[in-house]
Amino acid sequence: MSTSSTAPAVILLGPQGREPIGDAPAGAPAWRIVRMDRPLSADRPWAERVAFLAAHAALWQDAPQVMAWDDDIEIQAVAVAECLRLMRQHGLSLCQPGLAWNSHFADATTLHNPCFVYRHTSRLDSAVLAFGTAALRRLLPLMQAMPSRNALARLLPACQDVPQAGAAVLDAVQALRTSAPADEEFAEPDWPAVLAEDGPQHEAALSWGGLGLRGQRVALFDDSRETFLGLLAAGYACAVAEPLPIGEVFLQHFTRSLAPPPAALDLRAPDQRGSAPTLRRSPIIDHRRAPSAV
Repeated sequence: MSTSSTAPAVILLGPQGREPIGDAPAGAPAWRIVRMDRPLSADRPWAERVAFLAAHAALWQDAPQVMAWDDDIEIQAVAVAECLRLMRQHGLSLCQPGLAWNSHFADATTLHNPCFVYRHTSRLDSAVLAFGTAALRRLLPLMQAMPSRNALARLLPACQDVPQAGAAVLDAVQALRTSAPADEEFAEPDWPAVLAEDGPQHEAALSWGGLGLRGQRVALFDDSRETFLGLLAAGYACAVAEPLPIGEVFLQHFTRSLAPPPAALDLRAPDQRGSAPTLRRSPIIDHRRAPSAV
């Protein structure tokens, strides 16, 4: 079913979720608040969200976008409007606002980087997500089957048609996560057997490329690699007191760029697909190693 470009986006909140702060600018994309009728669980809030969305499809099926965030997220109305606008302008179907530097976070790649409009990443923070409606319909069965935060943070980006050009952190927009992540968010997901094989969901936390503030498109796997790495390092250099973590981030991305880009995660049964692609590991580092904190 097609969606109308004039229909308002839907923002799905729990009973205690905080509405956008302030007023949206004139002419900004419109939205409406839909509240669930019961509190979200702390560890698997997307299980309740998916059940609600499946049971109340009429509330969102004509909306161009659906955005949802946890009760501890604070975000300005101007940021919500800009998030929706950027998604439409750049054809982004899955993204999150960059988390402000004073936020709690589970992965440093989700923190705001001031050198970018947006970055394609291998991780998202499930505390605040925005979907194009068509992408949400496609991803609902996956989110229903594996609703844990740590699994979704890695599976949703890995299931994009082109992982290195799919899920995005919108650095032009910021949100504040005010509560510490649960321990589960730092743990390795309990993967089912079909996902135990190598694939993009096992990648370290990486930014694949994106759109710089000056309008340049950069990527980790083409001849703009050095520019991308410079922007990434320069943006995060402002956020740390010591330079060592920036060097580690630079090295992690540089060495990953020596191997081919990741293929999309294929969730079909083995007898329904061709041979699964294998990722050549960099000879310098093991990408399964836990990433260093920024």
